[in-house]
This record gives sequence, C-alpha cells and structure tokens, in this order.
Amino acid sequence: MRRTLVASLATVVLVACSGAAEQPILNQLFTASRLHDTTTLNGFSMVELDPQKQGSVLNFAITSVTPESRKPLVLKSLAKTYEDAKAEDAAFNKRNDEYAQQNVEAVTRVAKAGRDAKLKGQDAEVQATWFRMLDEGRDLSRKVSDAKRRLSSESAVAEMSVADPRNPVDVTKLEGDIESKEATVDANVRLPGGQTTRKNYVVTMQRALLKGPKGDITGRWIVTAMKEAAATGATKTS
Repeated sequence: MRRTLVASLATVVLVACSGAAEQPILNQLFTASRLHDTTTLNGFSMVELDPQKQGSVLNFAITSVTPESRKPLVLKSLAKTYEDAKAEDAAFNKRNDEYAQQNVEAVTRVAKAGRDAKLKGQDAEVQATWFRMLDEGRDLSRKVSDAKRRLSSESAVAEMSVADPRNPVDVTKLEGDIESKEATVDANVRLPGGQTTRKNYVVTMQRALLKGPKGDITGRWIVTAMKEAAATGATKTS
C-alpha cells in the first residue's frame, strides 16, 4: 500500500510539474475569455471561448501536456513566391495597358461586342488577344492572392509570438522553426444558461524560434487552437 501511495503521489507531482509552465497562459486565456476581453486575447491568443455561446471556465486542472515538437518555417520562400507573383502581375498589367492604348478603338468595339460575338478581320484578332489577356490577368490576380494568403497564414503565429513594438521583427526575412505542444485540461464550465458542467479541452500552444542577424530570437508561447474533447464522467448541475 505504501509503495502504491508513493507511486500515486509521484504521478500527481509529475502532472503538476508538467503543467506548471502552461498554467499562466491558460489562466490568462480563460480569464480574458470569461471577461470577453478581446484586447488582451489579441495579444497572445488566436482563439476565444465565447461566454455567450460556449460558456465560461470557472476553474481547471491540467491533466497532460504533450512533448514539444518542431517544424521548419518556410516564410522566406513564401515571401519570395509572393514578391515574384506581384512582379509578374505588374509586368503583365503594363503590357495589358500598352496593348489597350495601341488598339484603343478596336478594344472598345471588342469589349462592347463581347467574347462570343462573331467578328472579322482585325477585330477578330483583337477579340482573341484581348479576352485571352483578360483570362491571364485574372489567373495572375488569383496567383497573387493565393501567395499572399499562404504567407499571411504561415507568418501569423511567428508574428504574434515575437511581437514587440519596441523591437519590431520582419519574420518573413528570417529562418527558424515553429515549436508546438498541446495541453489537455479538465475544466469546470458555466454554460450560457447558468448551469455548470465539466468539459475537457485540448489547447494548442506554439512559439517561434528564429535565427536573427543579431542572435537567436525565442518567441513567447501563444494559443493557436482549442477544441473540446470527450470528458470522462461529465456531470451537470443546475
């Protein structure tokens, strides 16, 4: 019995220690969410537990934390892809404008007639060229938008993690990694209707580890995702 008790106590201590580093940020997350304090949340979290729709965490315990994992950032290559797409689009727009100015009367007639009109002679040639250029321009605009969206999505975590108004960092010019871990919490939640229940949440935390020109930059942990997990023996009280 004594050995069993010692082992149980050791397990409790291990869980408590493993969640010690995560406790402050989770406290801040659930407190700011309960108060609907979006200003505070926007500084360290990409998610919120909406008290009007999802309820408020009254108290919680961290039950497990996964080992930290890393993946390389690809911001520099994504930034180059975006800049290349913009340059390609700008060059095309210049050619498009020059063509329109050189063939202004024919382009006006063709644009009025439409893509499917049966034209002849020079107007038929301009019609084929003009609408092909419109299609190319639309494809290039989509290419720029897609590249910008991928860059924004990939850089969002790193930007929030290293954000410092006194020392701004352009993360798209740096190499590095994103470090991730997940904390599972057992929470006592007050629902919007006033009842309380126990819920389990899995909270994803990430931070940027960048290689700056003046040395390594270790970002702070931020919350990037949260999902509800199945709770064992959940109960409700009025």
